[in-house]
Amino acid sequence: MPRNWSRCNLGDAIVLQRGFDLPRQEREPGKIPIVSSSGISGVHSKAKVAAPGVVTGRYGTIGQVFYVEEDFWPLNTTLYVKDFKGNDPHFISYLLQTIDFQSCSDKSSVPGVNRNDLHRIIVDIPGLSAQQAIAHILGTLDDKIDLNQRMTGDTGGNGPRPVQVLVCGLRPRPRQSRRPPDLRNGRRHRRPLSRFLPGFPNGEDSEGLEGG
Repeated sequence: MPRNWSRCNLGDAIVLQRGFDLPRQEREPGKIPIVSSSGISGVHSKAKVAAPGVVTGRYGTIGQVFYVEEDFWPLNTTLYVKDFKGNDPHFISYLLQTIDFQSCSDKSSVPGVNRNDLHRIIVDIPGLSAQQAIAHILGTLDDKIDLNQRMTGDTGGNGPRPVQVLVCGLRPRPRQSRRPPDLRNGRRHRRPLSRFLPGFPNGEDSEGLEGG
């Protein structure tokens, strides 16, 4: 593990909380995004959580992680980060994408995860300045890839995700959305994660990031 990183349970780094019920008949016209386990499923007049936020699926669709940049309403099919405990929210969104949510899923016909199981997962986390540097680099690459894909009409495929190399050297898994896809009116705008970042420290001294 690189210097200036610490190893802990996920629950020592963040607190995940179940989202809130909001039946369709109780939704009011507005601009607040309603975030489900698979993306934005509608809008409402009130927010339950202040931005920035991080959301993942609790029930139904699991494994996708969304970084939300505006106040929002997470539905009860999701888990959202209630407390970042001083960590960078953008970095946390990338960190969660290294987690194998399927390993915490129950065996029922409809997939679901228990936040207490997720809280027990062991993770490696750098200091705050390194978190911010990593999130900035990965976010910049994501924006570039997103622009290139929109220009070429390429929706993106499966490929390595850089944060998995940066954090614990985990095996790459398919890319996932960084911001929630818009599911309204049949639209599903995905924002794929960036590819592997060549030359970035992998299990080596990350002290240089601390000064960034």
